[in-house]
Amino acid sequence: MSGWNRLMGLMGLLSGLIIIYPALSLIAVQQQGNTNAAPTAEKVLATRLDGTYQLCTEPDPKDWQTGAGVCLNVVKRSSTVDGYYGYPHSDNFVCLQGRVTADQLSGRGLIVVWSGRTWLDVPEETFTWDEEGRLSLGQGRIIYREEQEDNHISWIIFEHAQLDMEGLYLYSDSRMTPPSQLCNWQFQGRMKAWSGYSDPQTEQSTD
Repeated sequence: MSGWNRLMGLMGLLSGLIIIYPALSLIAVQQQGNTNAAPTAEKVLATRLDGTYQLCTEPDPKDWQTGAGVCLNVVKRSSTVDGYYGYPHSDNFVCLQGRVTADQLSGRGLIVVWSGRTWLDVPEETFTWDEEGRLSLGQGRIIYREEQEDNHISWIIFEHAQLDMEGLYLYSDSRMTPPSQLCNWQFQGRMKAWSGYSDPQTEQSTD
């Protein structure tokens, strides 16, 4: 084979490699992207031991704030969670009980209101609670009310509560107020006496 033919053959081989290499690189990048896909909230919590966890819509500010954006602070017990969703450094939150499936927390919600913050109408239809559009509540009604001189407190339960947890940031530790200090679900006896309310979860556990 002449030197010219060898040169042409070598150039053809190099041209083929130049065409094939970008395609292989693109495939590798796509495979790496699939491998590094963000895990669902269910997987994030499922791999954790039982305990208290905090997830927020914004990354950890790493300063004096207990959280950024709007946050979910829950106690995980096996496959269930019990806690609240709300804005740090405020009294604007909803207590939640339920299970996490994929990126959704489904269960029920509880809101406590007092004088000056009374709801004129408790909506039974489903509505969006937060500005971020992540939490929907429905089937609400007042289940208990306490009158104290000029002040009164009402507990409103929502049998439908669904929280979109996609993209929430898991903090290294929970710095917000513990759920046990803000959410009190132990009103079954007084609720029945006050309004005839029956707790589906309590009835199922006694069957």
